[in-house]
Amino acid sequence: MPSGAHRRHGCDGVDFRPTVFPGAGHAFFNDSNSSMYRPEAARVAWEKTLGFLKQQLAGE
Repeated sequence: MPSGAHRRHGCDGVDFRPTVFPGAGHAFFNDSNSSMYRPEAARVAWEKTLGFLKQQLAGE
């Protein structure tokens, strides 16, 4: 994402790493909605989420 997008989203000084999953819409993680669910995108997003939380909560 271009640095200008960081400013538009108020992310200056924040470790902001957007991820885009092509073909995955808003409900890509909803496994009860077969028309929207994208299992590979959901798996990767979950791994990234757990990694982020582990890193952020490590000092607590």
